[in-house]
Amino acid sequence: MKKDDAFSKDFFKDFSKESLFRVLLNQVDHSVCFKDNEHRYVLCSSSFARLLGYKTPDELVGKKLDDFVSEEESAAHAEVEDRVMESKTPVLNLEKFFQISGKRATVETIWLTTSIYPLIDQDGNVRGTWSITRDITEEKSTEQKLKQKDKLCDDLNAKIHYLSTVDEVTGLYNRKYFEEIVKRNMRLFSRVRGRGYSAGFTVVLMDIDQFTKFSAEHGPESGDIVLQYIADILRSSTRCADDVFRVGNDEFALILSDTALSGAKTLTSRINEKLKKKPLVIDEEKYNFTMCYGYSAYEDQLDASELIQDADQSLFEARKKRGK
Repeated sequence: MKKDDAFSKDFFKDFSKESLFRVLLNQVDHSVCFKDNEHRYVLCSSSFARLLGYKTPDELVGKKLDDFVSEEESAAHAEVEDRVMESKTPVLNLEKFFQISGKRATVETIWLTTSIYPLIDQDGNVRGTWSITRDITEEKSTEQKLKQKDKLCDDLNAKIHYLSTVDEVTGLYNRKYFEEIVKRNMRLFSRVRGRGYSAGFTVVLMDIDQFTKFSAEHGPESGDIVLQYIADILRSSTRCADDVFRVGNDEFALILSDTALSGAKTLTSRINEKLKKKPLVIDEEKYNFTMCYGYSAYEDQLDASELIQDADQSLFEARKKRGK
């Protein structure tokens, strides 16, 4: 016998294997338990007993999991243990959420992570299972709080993005977002054309005739009503694929996907018809509004500012023709 082995044997001679085992069992941080093949507790660590609200491990002997949780939860866990015993293969890091009943009155719900192993005797027979369990309720609570904070941050960021891209009077996208979408569409349709397709889009700029005069005579609140009225007309006249913007005091814009100049002019004719057929009513008085339009189809413009400038120039020419 080696000197080290003799020293070890001499040191432990006054301890039985069972007493050493129980010392180890009751001092480990993680909860340990042993069950027979009928899922009854045979031996548990002190930490496992405390986990279920008991003072000593002996109080758990002979009990089953369904003494502490619902029949459904207990049956699901027993099914896993049966699989472990049948296959002689452990199941590691099984995460479970339990609603605890009985003596554990201070904590009604608990998260556990458990590794379950087959309990095999020296003859190779499976006598039950043994498991190492860790209470991760606090970790899960922290994780849930972090998720809630992340959601609040996401909601706040979404609100900030909404406020930074939407005009508060009309609910339409604002000028900043208009310029961003023009740039985005130019990149998109440039790639599509690079594959041999003749795809494009048209920008329409427009303003309301005599809006400044109307606002001066009727006040800013009536002016806002006019802007909202025009916004509703534009929304109801365009497709889901189109975008509608308020880009100035009384100026609006459309980005019409897969639409040539001819299609854009057909659309603005329909808008004029709606304005004529559905006048704005304020205090039982009807008001008819007309608009000027400028157009610019995406062709070979170098950047978004050039495309927008083309539409702006077209709108300027339209105003001149109408003496606006």
